Amino acid sequence: MDVLLLSDNTPFRARDIFPLDESGVNGAVFYTGDAALLKGLAHEAMQRVGRNLKWGETGPLLLTRLLRDERNRPRLSPQAMFCPIAHGDIHKLLLPEFRDECSETCRTAITVHLINNILVRMGYWKNVAPPKGSFLHERLAACNALGYFAATYPEDVMRRLVENFNFRRNGKALGIKSIVREAIPSIGRTYRNYYPRQI
Repeated sequence: MDVLLLSDNTPFRARDIFPLDESGVNGAVFYTGDAALLKGLAHEAMQRVGRNLKWGETGPLLLTRLLRDERNRPRLSPQAMFCPIAHGDIHKLLLPEFRDECSETCRTAITVHLINNILVRMGYWKNVAPPKGSFLHERLAACNALGYFAATYPEDVMRRLVENFNFRRNGKALGIKSIVREAIPSIGRTYRNYYPRQI
């Protein structure tokens, strides 16, 4: 699970939970009693059985495609309610200097999506708690969850982990030869991901 419950007191009267994030409908937290929609989702997913799928094709990409018309727009849950922290800012949950910003951003949120795939790419060891003073450390402490961790990241180690990830992500850590050496295989992988060979 990469979703943390922040509040069970926030008023929420919608019958469906279709959380938006910056890229569309996020399936990390999802609920509907709409039998027709569920049937459509199941049908679309079954059409893809046995194929090489790109990431999200039977999850958020499919949800976004089926729910993006104007009729469904009022059913979508605001980003601030379930996914208040953007993908590119997820590191802010881990660093003490962003605690107040995260607290304000999450003030009216029910959940926060921790975006596991970014933590994995970052190299975050999940048996180690985030640094003291960070928003996530304080939230884990509030629900007595720190006992599940073997240790706590030192603040300077976490900051370097985040900096290294951001360097890798935006290419600043690469020289021109490294970029060229990585670009061609990366283009091939990207093409295969978005245009998988059909079986």
